[in-house]
Amino acid sequence: MSNAAMVIRGNAIFDGTGAKPFAGGIAVEGKRIAAVVKGEGIDRYIGPDTRVIDCGDRLVMPGFNDGHTHITQGAFLEDPDFSFCLLESGSREEAIQMAKEYGDSHPDNEWVFGYMMNNLLWKDQTLPTCHDIDRVISDRPVVLQLADMHTVAVNTCAIEKIGITKDTKSPADGVIEKDEKGELTGRFYDGASFAFTDAICSPSDEVYMQIYENLFDKMKKLGITSCSLVAPYGAHDDPLPYFEKMEEKGTLTSRVMMYPNIAEYEKESFAALQKKYADGKLRIRGLKQLIDGVTSVFTAYLLEPYTNDPGTCGATSVDMKEFKKQALEAIKDGVPLRIHTIGDRAVREMLDIFEEGERLYGKQNLRHVQEHLETIHPEDIPRFAKLGICGCMQPWHMLFDLEGGDKGNGLYGDKEAAVGSQRAKHSWPMRELLDAGMVLSLGSDFPVVGLEPMCEIYGAVTRQTFDGKPEGGWYPGQRITMEEALKAYTWGSAYAEGCEQDLGTLAEGMLADIIVLDKNLFEAKPQEILDTKVVTTIMDGQVVYEA
Repeated sequence: MSNAAMVIRGNAIFDGTGAKPFAGGIAVEGKRIAAVVKGEGIDRYIGPDTRVIDCGDRLVMPGFNDGHTHITQGAFLEDPDFSFCLLESGSREEAIQMAKEYGDSHPDNEWVFGYMMNNLLWKDQTLPTCHDIDRVISDRPVVLQLADMHTVAVNTCAIEKIGITKDTKSPADGVIEKDEKGELTGRFYDGASFAFTDAICSPSDEVYMQIYENLFDKMKKLGITSCSLVAPYGAHDDPLPYFEKMEEKGTLTSRVMMYPNIAEYEKESFAALQKKYADGKLRIRGLKQLIDGVTSVFTAYLLEPYTNDPGTCGATSVDMKEFKKQALEAIKDGVPLRIHTIGDRAVREMLDIFEEGERLYGKQNLRHVQEHLETIHPEDIPRFAKLGICGCMQPWHMLFDLEGGDKGNGLYGDKEAAVGSQRAKHSWPMRELLDAGMVLSLGSDFPVVGLEPMCEIYGAVTRQTFDGKPEGGWYPGQRITMEEALKAYTWGSAYAEGCEQDLGTLAEGMLADIIVLDKNLFEAKPQEILDTKVVTTIMDGQVVYEA
């Protein structure tokens, strides 16, 4: 037995397996864990040069693995000189005025870009049109993005800068809205909106590097040692060169598991990328696509009409015949897929495709993931475990919908207003999915919401807004335990990425990605979860952050 480079001792060590925390210690040598000892005995790994971290009653656990992010776009939204937040806007007029004030204070910005506009909190939920914005700002392109990140309202200058006209057809994965006369309204949905965000997030290489390094600095302070970066990236088409430079500089303090868009898939080139980025800090793990939208603007694809808009069931955001062909081709080639499915019909149709892939090509142990799973028909819940499909969910999204409050008629929050009480019982059904044997990954979908893992954990275990509403939790039978939530945010995400062989748990031989919190979450009251901070982050066996 040799002395370890580092020993972590504590009374509350959560190893990521879902078991209760234990007292003991962890020995680290190089990039990996040399030993995990329960009870007494860890001191035998301590030598004269061993760094010892005594954690007392603070929780020690694997680093967080955010299972779903768009960090390349989110990095820009974190920069107040690049964009501004519209969450506090109380009406479309106020949102436009906030854009005017931001533009006036940032005269050199090429774009006036606001994000997190939530029209569901307005008395009049009508989105701005290009004409509304033009009356206040017409000399610079303005883009106001909804909190769902699938919808933008823009002015005429922005439309002209992108080159869209009334004759431009909607892309296969989105909608360019036009009025009854065929004129552009300035509202763009799903894939049609990405043309604007892609154009906005295209600065110089130096700005890219600085913005990315700022974000990773924040991530290490939050204890995020791994994350999945899924398409759409919302910024540079190929962030890998920037991440590689950061790795050389020592500023890449989180592993990045990348999932490019399936529409760009070509077997030979993708296989070469996977081989090059197989097991380091940067890994290519599969392909991503979204096949429906979101319930807030009636683009999530439902089996039955919306409760608050009976004239529609939503729709797919892609040509499903073409997408199915792409998906089955990737499955045939052994490539895992991560697919955005929010409405219950989108969920079912994707499960059908995975089922057909298994029938055609057999069980391949591919880590396919369905993202969000906001509404599921109860008959489809057992299919996830049967087919080996993981689910990645974002509890903070649920809380965002709950901010809508009591809608009357027994409906609570914007999700229940959209789908009705019967379907809402199976909205964000984490409890049902876990009980049925599905592997759950948790993530943020940053920058739709923030990166803070504590907000997601709080949402998963309480199903209440941050001020404790509704009392007892929204459909409290769907709550999960603290053990389950932390396992999903560590091992669950690693499993969904196909990386559980060296990430997600504290065990001998695993990569030493370890964090220490300032309190034991298993003894924390709900509000105390939100106040919990990371005091130490260890990544690859190196301390990268200490409070």
